[in-house]
Amino acid sequence: MAKLRHLAILTHQPDKLADFYKRVFEMTEMYRTKNGSVHLSDGEVNLAILNATDPKEPGHQPGLYHFGFHVEDNKEVAQRIKEIYPEGAPKEREATYAEGRGCDPDGNLFDISTVGWGPKRRMDL
Repeated sequence: MAKLRHLAILTHQPDKLADFYKRVFEMTEMYRTKNGSVHLSDGEVNLAILNATDPKEPGHQPGLYHFGFHVEDNKEVAQRIKEIYPEGAPKEREATYAEGRGCDPDGNLFDISTVGWGPKRRMDL
C-alpha cells in the first residue's frame, strides 16, 4: 500500500508559514532551498513550504484545500495556535475524524484529530 509522505504548500510567505508549523505542530526544519522554500518534517511526512515567487512555478495558485495533523491533545494545539495566530484558531466540528479545523497565516485549512485517519473514527469511540 502507498503511504502519503509529502505535502506541499505554495505561498508568498514561506518563512512565516514555516515558523507557524514549527511552533504550533513542533515540526523540524530539514532544509531550505536557495529560492527560499522550506522543508519541514514530523519524522514521517515532509511538508514543503514552497516559495510562490520562484520562477519554476509560473501560473500555479498558492494553497491546498486542507490536510490534517494527528495530535495527542487537540486543546493544547488549539491553545498554541491562539497564541501564535489567533485568527486561525480551530473551530470545533462534528466530523468523522477531526475535532477541529483551523487555518495557517495563508488561510490554508488543516484538521486536528486525536484519533487520526485510520479505521477508527470519532463516532466509534
